[in-house]
Amino acid sequence: MAGRAQRTPRLTPETRREQLLDSTLDVLADQGFGYITVEAVAQRAGVTRPVIYDTFGDLESLLLALIDRGDQRVSGQLAEILGPGVPADADPDEFLIERISMFLSAVRADPRHWRLALMPPPGTSQELNFRLQRVRAEIAGHLRALLEWGLSVRGGPHGIDLEMAARLFVAVGEDAARLMLAHPRRFRPERLANATVDLLALFPAGSTVGAQPPERPEIPAPVLQPAHGASVNGAVSTAVAAPRKRVPQAERREQLLDVALELVAEQGFDSLSVEGIARRAGVNRVVIYRSFSNLGVLIATLMHREDLRVRSTLRGLIPQDPVAAVASGISPREVLYDALHHLLSAVAERPLTWSVALLRPESAPRALQRIVNRRRAALAKRIEPLIAWVLASKEPEPPAYHVEAMARMLLTVGEEQARLALTEQDAFPPARLLRGTWRLLEALDLPE
Repeated sequence: MAGRAQRTPRLTPETRREQLLDSTLDVLADQGFGYITVEAVAQRAGVTRPVIYDTFGDLESLLLALIDRGDQRVSGQLAEILGPGVPADADPDEFLIERISMFLSAVRADPRHWRLALMPPPGTSQELNFRLQRVRAEIAGHLRALLEWGLSVRGGPHGIDLEMAARLFVAVGEDAARLMLAHPRRFRPERLANATVDLLALFPAGSTVGAQPPERPEIPAPVLQPAHGASVNGAVSTAVAAPRKRVPQAERREQLLDVALELVAEQGFDSLSVEGIARRAGVNRVVIYRSFSNLGVLIATLMHREDLRVRSTLRGLIPQDPVAAVASGISPREVLYDALHHLLSAVAERPLTWSVALLRPESAPRALQRIVNRRRAALAKRIEPLIAWVLASKEPEPPAYHVEAMARMLLTVGEEQARLALTEQDAFPPARLLRGTWRLLEALDLPE
């Protein structure tokens, strides 16, 4: 009959389930978790809503099924990559490069599920975040054992903080995969693997490290203090004035931004609301609207303020001309060590600022991701001359993409150490991070 709607093809339950999960993944990739609804998935799949309810029961079960499928695929590929053990006659360096190549090739072959794991869109599920943290911890434990075996077989360098090194290695691997997903033509698996070969060449065997790092001012562990009245780590702050006390408008704006920063650090951007800020600040919503016309303006102002603070720190992180600094008598090790000391000092001074600046990609809104990407690109450009100078001692004309990739690796290492200082102070206090970093730098075969 003319005008009758075309009937949905009858599929087996398993095929229908996979079709709906694929459609959900499409909505997720295009818009984020917050836009996944039964209606949106039904439209994308070309079915009616009852089909989704018959298959999954409700939206929450659909989302959990999507996360379960992605977790199984990624975990299965990781298990195959890491393997049950190491061949008795394996060369540690070759084994590592082979596994890195397998990981990057797996990411390239199944980008949608790896994007879900490595580059989730805004509004990410808390369940997914929990699983990502669990996977990171499992991989770090496996890598620690591999590092212990590999360094023993290759004859060093001995004395490295293996637990810290494993955590940094996981972060670098994730960032390399993100780099490849974002720029697949420029950063192919083989190119990133070759950059890792260059890096390994800087770690000669047969050495032992353990010298004391250069003396620098002691850095306290960062303490995330609240903006108003609540207690965090036993500390009570009164940064926001009592609600009935009249304060200048400029001061009130700063106080409200401080409260918003605290809430973002605690709960993420998705939980931020005018009501939540007003409740935490002890004011009514009218006070907020006098300073900011809406929540979007407040968030934009907050991100701009925090970006200025972070940029101010980063400008002093690496010398404007690091090669000239080396030529003046400062060793490359001290340039990099002092950069980390400067960063960890800034983190200890403004932990709330850095807890937002160092949000992992899966936790940051797109606007903040753009800010961070611009910031990282500018800092990488300042690091690249030093990387090129170091690599030139091994290879006369190192490829530009090797220099760029290794600069990104170095940035990722610094960021991950700052995250460890913020979130795992008991296990990784600044003193341990600095000592462990100095030992890694001590092990590097750098030109003097």
